[in-house]
Amino acid sequence: MLTWVEKHRPKRLEEIAGNPSAIKTIMSWLDKWEGGKPEKRAILLYGPAGVGKTSCAYAIARKLNSDIIELNASDFRTKDVINRVVGNATKSGLLYKEKKGKVIVLDEVDGIHGRAEYGGLAALIKLIRVSPYPIVLIANDPWKISAEFRKLTLMVEFRRITDRTIVHILKEIAKKEGIKTDEKALKIIAANSGGDMRASINDMQAVAQGKSKIGVEDVSYLRMRDSQVKIFDVLARILKTESIDRAREALRDSEEDPDTVLKWLVENVPMEYKNSEDLSRAMNFLSRADVFMGRIRRRQDWALVKYAMDLMSAGVAKAKESRYTGFTRYSYPKVFVMLAKTKKSRQKTKEMAVRLQGRDGYSNKIHASLKVIREEFIPLAEKIMENTKMAARLASELEFDLKDIELFVKSKDRAKEIYQLSLRITHDRLRKQMKGDKSKQISLFEFE
Repeated sequence: MLTWVEKHRPKRLEEIAGNPSAIKTIMSWLDKWEGGKPEKRAILLYGPAGVGKTSCAYAIARKLNSDIIELNASDFRTKDVINRVVGNATKSGLLYKEKKGKVIVLDEVDGIHGRAEYGGLAALIKLIRVSPYPIVLIANDPWKISAEFRKLTLMVEFRRITDRTIVHILKEIAKKEGIKTDEKALKIIAANSGGDMRASINDMQAVAQGKSKIGVEDVSYLRMRDSQVKIFDVLARILKTESIDRAREALRDSEEDPDTVLKWLVENVPMEYKNSEDLSRAMNFLSRADVFMGRIRRRQDWALVKYAMDLMSAGVAKAKESRYTGFTRYSYPKVFVMLAKTKKSRQKTKEMAVRLQGRDGYSNKIHASLKVIREEFIPLAEKIMENTKMAARLASELEFDLKDIELFVKSKDRAKEIYQLSLRITHDRLRKQMKGDKSKQISLFEFE
């Protein structure tokens, strides 16, 4: 099944949303190719993720009616490989007779760092100077590349897409997919994407699974993406590469905290690593990283975080025997959805624990820590509340009101019954005390 990003990818440059000045520059460059060869044979599309750079590359190939030769720089970094793959692409014949030429697309060129990559950048510079075909280069940060390289290219900046434009595109996609949408929900998705069209489409597809309508409640758990490197890109860079340096760099560049990235990897590694042995090794690295994160939380020893980060990045990247090709649709960790759905009940449980401990102006009912009350007493109270008479006795002793009882009892009618019975028990106890009855306070052990 195609993702909506691929299914609804714009076919022509005119259909690409946002960045009109960048599109105009590209069109002018293409006009020069159709009339011969421009001064600069390579165009460098740069900017943040999800703003249409890759879509532009595909649209360029369609406009020129050319074969597209697409390469990823994270896997083609040395001089020999670039000469063999890119060089041969500029010299060999066409894949289809009806095509007029070729367009060579090289992604992540900011990942090639000259001498550190055994002459890869120098080889690419030489090929750009002699290529008979247009070369489309894609980068997030072009300033990592040498000035010599940049001078050979026509640099075209892509900026983040406005929320208004994103909402418009999401409406069109939802209409094509037969899904009704609440505009407020689409605005939340757009705001959370941080100008990343791809992320917003992925978000909408994720929340639309199994639904005919998207409402505000469906997108309430989406988290703000204010990091420079989006989590989907971090996952792809770790899971698709076999380079230790590239994997570690992906995690370092992300502004997500390591614990969050760990949860994303645990959810998505099984989707990427199809080989059981690869998966076993990767999950072992993630398990060990989780151990370190647990020690950090308990001891507040942040010197350990570097070990967790290496395990979840370089360890996971090298766990596979070979790189998995093809697109993998990454998904939100289910734990995030679960936490969002249970947020209200967890808050109520916390408030109940505070009340029972006697904080915030409440009288003390239970002599225990908040953790003990939450993890031990409240679960025990839930079992006690299954019996109506014992539930009423407990509610009376702890002075529960109707809302407190409803926290433990799902049926509102039964909660009302317990509440009314607890009031009678409280009334009888008070009446006896007024007559001199000195009955002791009840204990949980009386409910056995």
